[in-house]
Amino acid sequence: MRAAVNDEALAVVTPIVADVRLRGDAGLLEWTEKLDGPRPDGLRVDPERIAGARVPDDVLGALRRMIDAVRAFSEAQRPRDTWVEAAEGIVSERRWLPLGSVGLCVPGGRAPLPSSLVMTGVPARVAGVERLAVVTPNPVDATLVAARELGIDEVYAVGGAQAVSALAYGTKTIDRVDAIVGPGNAYVTAAKLLVSSAVRIDLPAGPSEVVVIADGTASASLVAGDLLAQAEHGEDSEALLLSVDDALADEVEQRVSRHRNVRVERVATLDEALARSEAYAPEHLELHVAAPEELLSRVRNAGSVFIGCSSVVGDYAAGATHVLPTGGLARSTGGLGLEAFLKPLQVVTATPDGARAAARVVGPLARIEGLPLHAVAVGG
Repeated sequence: MRAAVNDEALAVVTPIVADVRLRGDAGLLEWTEKLDGPRPDGLRVDPERIAGARVPDDVLGALRRMIDAVRAFSEAQRPRDTWVEAAEGIVSERRWLPLGSVGLCVPGGRAPLPSSLVMTGVPARVAGVERLAVVTPNPVDATLVAARELGIDEVYAVGGAQAVSALAYGTKTIDRVDAIVGPGNAYVTAAKLLVSSAVRIDLPAGPSEVVVIADGTASASLVAGDLLAQAEHGEDSEALLLSVDDALADEVEQRVSRHRNVRVERVATLDEALARSEAYAPEHLELHVAAPEELLSRVRNAGSVFIGCSSVVGDYAAGATHVLPTGGLARSTGGLGLEAFLKPLQVVTATPDGARAAARVVGPLARIEGLPLHAVAVGG
């Protein structure tokens, strides 16, 4: 069975995480030089370089439209504080507060993804997080421009498991954070899992996945294009078509035959296709069928579902996050949302009469559980 994190990746990153935790900046620089190329001149990117970063006008315009879309969707997700008099004279509250600091992992190097900075940085800003620290190896101008657009000036030219360790435990240059979010390769994902006892992480998202369910109404060229789009993330990405139409399956198969990480399977019914998808629990699920709403009403296990469009729309233009569960984790968790940057604070307030009345509950239960001093504390 596939998984977001595998034993091989864990074995590779364990000594890296431990070394950076022990030696701090020295270990961070050595592993960066070993894994990501020439050692950076300095760990932190000079603010003047961020200020001077430039991209073509169409790229800047696209980044700004993406930021606006993600901001609009994030603002709508804010959970409501709750207040209830759960027992006479006792009020219980749940208040949502922003985290103090968050580390944002942004893929760089050969495959820089400034869009991932938008997907993580915008909801963090909407939540009210005060400090955002970006780690990205060999930072490119597009990523620095995205940081500037979000008002982020704390950017470090490191990535991988070594950067995750630095964010989790802190070094002389990089202060530790309260949470680490953002996508990465199998090694970044494994490192996040390793440090999760010391710092909050979003989800161990691994290689990209897409399942496409299609019938005879679907366009073979569009379906093939969507499969290939997700497969291009890497050889360990998976793209699967479940087709109830043999002609469609045949044509798509011809278009994707040279790509080993793209599969085409024929199923007898849409119910069978949905059952297969539910068992797989994909990161992305596309429904290219005549009546998508009927299938959608029964979908439970998917990171994000796409109707009438490619999953690539979700990667960039819909405002919905592209930081999604993989490896079957969509059975139990969803994509990155505003709540990842918030924490609930529970508050209990009692009147004198309420505190006295609580003794009737605390006393009997504390004594039966062998905690008599709990009962004494409330006079019960």
